[in-house]
Amino acid sequence: MKSSVRLAFLGALLTISGCIKPEAENMEADILAMILPDSVLISPPSITNTTVTAFVNFSKLNIKAVAPQFTLTEGASIQPAPGTPRDFSKPVFYTVTSQDGHWKKEYRISLLQNVAPDSFMFENWTVNPDGNYYIPYELVETEHQNIWASGNSGFSLIAPEKRPEAYPTQRSTDASQGQYAAYLETKSTGALGAIVGMPIAAGNLFLGSFDAAKAMTAPLEATIFGVPFNKKPLRLTGSYKYVPGGPVTDKTGKPVTPQHQDLCDIYAVLFKASAEKPFLNGANVLTDPSVVAVAQLASGVATPGTGYRAFDLPFNYKSEVNEGDLAAFAYKIVVVFSSSKNGAVFEGAVGSKLFIDDVKIVTQ
Repeated sequence: MKSSVRLAFLGALLTISGCIKPEAENMEADILAMILPDSVLISPPSITNTTVTAFVNFSKLNIKAVAPQFTLTEGASIQPAPGTPRDFSKPVFYTVTSQDGHWKKEYRISLLQNVAPDSFMFENWTVNPDGNYYIPYELVETEHQNIWASGNSGFSLIAPEKRPEAYPTQRSTDASQGQYAAYLETKSTGALGAIVGMPIAAGNLFLGSFDAAKAMTAPLEATIFGVPFNKKPLRLTGSYKYVPGGPVTDKTGKPVTPQHQDLCDIYAVLFKASAEKPFLNGANVLTDPSVVAVAQLASGVATPGTGYRAFDLPFNYKSEVNEGDLAAFAYKIVVVFSSSKNGAVFEGAVGSKLFIDDVKIVTQ
C-alpha cells in the first residue's frame, strides 16, 4: 500500500514538473544607457529607439579611440563588444541582439562636440538610412552635428512613404538666402492615422531628438527637446513664410468649432537641465519649472504676399542665469518650428505650409 502511494506521489510530481516550462528568453534588444566618464560627458546621452547622441568634451578624450560601456535589456548582447575603442569622429553603428537571438537592432551613435551653434541656415541635408525622408544637419568646425529632429520617423509608422517629398518635414529651394530652406507641411496620416486618433501630422523641426518608439503610445513624450548651450540668449531671429491650409480639424478628424484658420508656431526655450530631468518634451517644454526664458512668435497667422517675413523674438526671462553653470553647459536650448501650432494634439489643417530660413540665436 505504501509503495503504491509513493508511486502515485512520484507520478504526480513528474506530471507537474512536465507542465513547468523554462522561462521564455527575452526578445528585447535595446540600449538602456551608454556609459562614459562624467568628466567627458556634457550632458546625459539622448537615447531613442535606434539612436544614441551625446555631447562630450573633445579636449578630455581621444575621439578616435572612445570605448563606451552599455547597459542593455536583460540578456541582450552588443557588437562591437563594450569597451572596444572606436573612432567616433563620425557616427558609428552598434548591433544589439536579444537574449533569444531572434531579434537584432542597429543603433547609430554620435558623439558631438560641446560647441553650441547659434546660426542655422538649413543648407545641409541628408536622408535617413532607409532613404525615406530628409534630415538637416549642422557643420561645426567641419564636424557633422545631427542636432535637429522631426516627427518624420513617427509619420513613417502611420503612413509609410518612400519619397522624401511626401513627409511633413522637408527641404525647399524656395529660400530667403542660399540654396535651401526648411519646409514644414501638415499632412494627412490616412486611414490608420484616423483609426488611432492621429489624423494629421504637423511638419515640425526642433533641436533635440525624436523617439519613434513612443510616437504611437505617448506622442508628447516622443519629442526630446534640448541641446547644451553656454551663452545667454537675447533674441531669436530669422525669416519665415506661412500659408495656412484648411479646414482645421481635431483629433477625431472633425472640423473645430468655431472654425478658424490654422496657425504656425515658432519659439525657443532656455532651461536648466538636471540629472533627474536632462531633457524636456512636448508636454512640459513651455511650463516646466526648469524653464528660464522663452521667446515665442505672438501670432502665427498667414504671412502677407508670397515672400518671406522677418521675425525677431526677444527672450523673456523668468529667472536669472547663473554664469558659472552657463559656462559649464548646465543649460540647454530648444528651438521649435511647427506648421500647425496645435499639431502636438493632432489639431490643424492639412496643407498648412511653413518655410523657415536664416535663423539665429542672438546672444549676450
